[in-house]
Amino acid sequence: MNATSPWHDPVVAEIHAIRERLADQYHNDLLAYSKAAVARCHALGLHMAEDQHLHAASIIPDTQPNELAAKQKTQQKHPAS
Repeated sequence: MNATSPWHDPVVAEIHAIRERLADQYHNDLLAYSKAAVARCHALGLHMAEDQHLHAASIIPDTQPNELAAKQKTQQKHPAS
């Protein structure tokens, strides 16, 4: 039988190497990496797009009464509605 060599793609290998380098640079801290990436984008004049619905829902503390927080609590109690 002929032995086959494992599949190797230089682009995939480069992506894995960069990922490892960034993980080492930021000590596997995804939040630190994300903040640095956003800062880099801003420094380059780029603007990050955000999903306003997800962003708003994720930052509303339960202690602030407002329509969205009340709606979320209702949905949590009655997920089928």
